[in-house]
Amino acid sequence: MPPAAPDEYGYEVVTATAGYPVMVYFHSTEVNYVASHWHHSLEVVNYPDSECVLTYNGISVDLPKDALIIINSGTIHSLFPKAAYDHGISLIYPSEFLSQYGIDVDKTIFHYTAGEAIDSRLRESLHSFDTLYQSRGQDPYFNLRCSAEIFSVLHLLMTHYQDRQEKTAELPRHEKLCQQIIRYIAQHYQEPLTLPSLAETFSLSEGYICRLFRRYLGYTFKEHLMDIRLQTSMTQIRHTDKTLLSIAMDCGFPDYRSFVRSFQRLYGVKPQEYRDNPGLFIPRFSRT
Repeated sequence: MPPAAPDEYGYEVVTATAGYPVMVYFHSTEVNYVASHWHHSLEVVNYPDSECVLTYNGISVDLPKDALIIINSGTIHSLFPKAAYDHGISLIYPSEFLSQYGIDVDKTIFHYTAGEAIDSRLRESLHSFDTLYQSRGQDPYFNLRCSAEIFSVLHLLMTHYQDRQEKTAELPRHEKLCQQIIRYIAQHYQEPLTLPSLAETFSLSEGYICRLFRRYLGYTFKEHLMDIRLQTSMTQIRHTDKTLLSIAMDCGFPDYRSFVRSFQRLYGVKPQEYRDNPGLFIPRFSRT
């Protein structure tokens, strides 16, 4: 599949992967193309055994095997490995996670290299994470060691890769609005949000917000709100013993029936089926 055109992209909702403090994504031979998208997160990618094409904000770059790929928040990007590969890894640090440590992704930019010596250390840390995951059956506490590598990678990024000068340029109006609206929805998804109430909050017309979502997020306000609610519900299903009814109410659904119907429509399984077998889950946002 060839890379998508620059204006064909969507917004990815980033939540922590089960057992990890951030989103961890393992690439494989079955996933040979990451479609154009953007997220409000910092991402680090490494394909140890494959050259690839990175496209970011409309610019395509050929990268060698084992390249370090650092994706800044808000960057529209896609990845296209040139050959089959055994494995690859993405560590995606959500803005909410980073803010806990005083890191503002809206004001920080990261460079793709810090020199050969530091790059080797970062590469080794990513390789170590991948090795730990591959041998997970031998160590019941491998998640603890993986989490240590996740923080080690972040420490290297903050110490050696960030631009010491804050972003000072004014963001384009549409990008600033997108970030503000996304942040607002993430903070209020449990409430009965509607398009009219969102328009009133931001002093914008409903039509303008609809166009903003379609053009810069790739789907509608309702779809985005539903994504937030359903992905949050998935996390609670996997990590808590709460009843499904309590989860539905906590995530902003008006009743249990609408929760089950929405969950099954988007993911193809009912919430109870997912709780019994998380492997049934197929995400709506596809990195293929």
